Amino acid sequence: MRPWSLRMLTRHERLLWIGLLVVVAIVRWPLLKGFYYRAAHVAAPASTIAWRSDLDTALAEARRTGRPVLVDVSASWCPPCIVMQHEVWPDPTIERAVADSYVPVFVDADRNAAVSDRFGIESIPTMLILDSRGEVVRRAAFLPVSGMLRFLAGD
Repeated sequence: MRPWSLRMLTRHERLLWIGLLVVVAIVRWPLLKGFYYRAAHVAAPASTIAWRSDLDTALAEARRTGRPVLVDVSASWCPPCIVMQHEVWPDPTIERAVADSYVPVFVDADRNAAVSDRFGIESIPTMLILDSRGEVVRRAAFLPVSGMLRFLAGD
């Protein structure tokens, strides 16, 4: 019996495998980019978002200002979270939308399991929009800039 090789596949089978690999790469692109940023030690660009670290303080601020709370539940080892730190949060349109309309809170999922438990966080990154009572208004997973803009706008 001969060992397996690509030459054994028909032309259509090769195209099917190539297509499948392309689809997997597209679907998993944030994961792949996050691994790259981490492996290459690429520092995330500075963001002007004034992230709070305490949810209760942010909720008190939301009650005073009438603005909802934007919660980013993330972790330093999470590849899609790393992509968001590099590409989404430093984007000027995102920074402006957050500064104008939200009280932003960053939650490290590894250091603050209570918040993850409170809101039933099962995967990261997870973004939450909370009202001033701490009730979830909207929830999303990884979002590119365009998706984040729609999420922040309530679309």
